[in-house]
Amino acid sequence: MTGSGGCTSLRGKRVKEICKYDEKVIDDMDEGMVVGQGGGNGLLENGSEATGNAIMEVVERAQKKNVRVAVTSLLRRPACNEEYERLRKEVNRDLHEKILVMKAESVRKHEVGSSFLDMDDLIQAGCFLREPTFHKKGRQSSPRDSFAGSGPPISSWKVEWTERKLI
Repeated sequence: MTGSGGCTSLRGKRVKEICKYDEKVIDDMDEGMVVGQGGGNGLLENGSEATGNAIMEVVERAQKKNVRVAVTSLLRRPACNEEYERLRKEVNRDLHEKILVMKAESVRKHEVGSSFLDMDDLIQAGCFLREPTFHKKGRQSSPRDSFAGSGPPISSWKVEWTERKLI
């Protein structure tokens, strides 16, 4: 798989299923980078320790193969309860600490390192409660037209966020 690239979405899969898939991908790689972003499916059932351990096993496997890994934090879910949020923060904190230690060690040894990307600081707390509306020259429209080649370039779109009503 050297030099190949791609993106795979495993929407709705649990952390353990995603980790199993990632391990297969990493086993087929000779070089490159894997970016892992999970939404936290299975977090309440598995708990923070099992979830974090499953993710760290993938990171360690990648480092042994000299494959770079970037792990993003588990994302907020406004519709989930306080227990999910507590576990999510716990997993993110533990992953951040463990990957930071691994990164320091890899820098010391001049090896390929791993990274943790904390999405909480990048994504506004309420953004999942809002829906995007796209405007071009005063008219509401769809950015799909741009991707299909029949509209203006996507960089010219203005995005506004409106509150989403949760039922």
